[in-house]
Amino acid sequence: RYLARDAPELAARGLHVVGVAGAGSHHANALATEAVAPGRPLELRRDPDNPHDANAIAVHPAGGGEQVGWVPRELAAELAAELDAGRPWSALVLREQRRSPRDARHGLTMLLAPAAELDLRVTPPAR
Repeated sequence: RYLARDAPELAARGLHVVGVAGAGSHHANALATEAVAPGRPLELRRDPDNPHDANAIAVHPAGGGEQVGWVPRELAAELAAELDAGRPWSALVLREQRRSPRDARHGLTMLLAPAAELDLRVTPPAR
């Protein structure tokens, strides 16, 4: 079933559903790759020397590749200390944004979890 970004069931498990900040404005070329298709894993990389935000966390496709954006500032402030302390966080592309089905991606929504790895599974609908 569909769960909204602020669903209590997600918060109870420590999960966050957020947009990838700056994706469409600054990383359009990276958004065009299949490495960031829905369901694909993402890598979170701390950027403590970022001149705009000491808590900055860059978002890249897993296994390398061009940066696709940032963890939103409000959430990065919360997660930076976790990552700096060596606690694992995982992310994956939950949804893509397109103005129409034929247009290129202009944004991503990601799922973040306090775990070393995230795995989505398709569950058949109940009959």
